[in-house]
Amino acid sequence: MEKSKAMAPMTKEEWEKKQSVIRRVLDEETGRHRLIKGDGEVLEEIVSYDRHKQINQQATRADGDFFQMKTINK
Repeated sequence: MEKSKAMAPMTKEEWEKKQSVIRRVLDEETGRHRLIKGDGEVLEEIVSYDRHKQINQQATRADGDFFQMKTINK
């Protein structure tokens, strides 16, 4: 009985409940935080201009560090 329930398609209510969950996930390679909805849809976050500049600086720094780490190890 349990296996047949696992193989059955989701009901609309189950799907909506699953899609309503939004979580903040850290990408360990680049150090960026992303908002992920449900099964993996990436959402954009609305931020102020100053916060946007701060995020870009941090992301650029992390991208550079990641690139250097991969280049040195080769």
